[in-house]
Amino acid sequence: MGTRISCASLFLWEYSIYDIVDILLEAGIGSIEFWVETPHFWMNRNDETSQMMLEEAISIMPDGCTLHAPILDLNPASYNDYVYEATIKETLWSLELAQRIMARVVTIHPGKRTVKRTPTSEDWDKFLRYLKICKDKADSLNLNLSLENSMPYISSMCSSPDEMKEVLDKFPGLFFTLDIVHALNKSHENAMSFIKELNHRMINIHAGAPHDGKVHYPVHRMRNIDKVLEALQDCGYNGDLTIEIDDKAYSMPMSREDKIRELIEEREYLESRL
Repeated sequence: MGTRISCASLFLWEYSIYDIVDILLEAGIGSIEFWVETPHFWMNRNDETSQMMLEEAISIMPDGCTLHAPILDLNPASYNDYVYEATIKETLWSLELAQRIMARVVTIHPGKRTVKRTPTSEDWDKFLRYLKICKDKADSLNLNLSLENSMPYISSMCSSPDEMKEVLDKFPGLFFTLDIVHALNKSHENAMSFIKELNHRMINIHAGAPHDGKVHYPVHRMRNIDKVLEALQDCGYNGDLTIEIDDKAYSMPMSREDKIRELIEEREYLESRL
């Protein structure tokens, strides 16, 4: 099976789950990366009816879904033990949800040092404990767990290929979600090195373009990640290619029709590059 075009639900954060599915289908996109913090679901996430509605909506998507675990206000290496424990709890909850909606993969974020300084060994130990707990749970549910590379800030973990490889080597069976913009934020060489070194662990790609200091800008408007897409094609990547656009990157608010049009153009451009 070839690369599957998907789309992160947060581009459509203001819509209900059914509306999100309708918009994606109208744009010719058959798969969704469902962010559990999508507001219309998140606000009632523990309600059984809400979970049933999500399950039903996802079942409409012909190519199914992936899932993005909660990240807002959370940190799996936090100094604050309450935040740390909440991060574990929320990730384990999202894994249960992923099994229910038959997600192909669950993407999680690395930890970061709470202050803007280089992570310490204690920070890394905390993050690795989190990973073991979550990987054990994912294995028990027969789920694919995937770790995303961070933006290259001083406090970040897994923002370089070397750091990501070191972590992945500790956890056989843990996959890698490449966020192209995060990698490019350091350099083009950094992004290419991720692909060269870790393509055998990649299971999901977040596709967006850097532009004027903004991240997750539509690729079809910038066309500045073509070399990265070519490298993915050359290495034989055939997992999910997830459109990740931040609507705050646009100068004006977007209507439903605007977002459908953008998604159609983004899908068509990515398809032309595969």
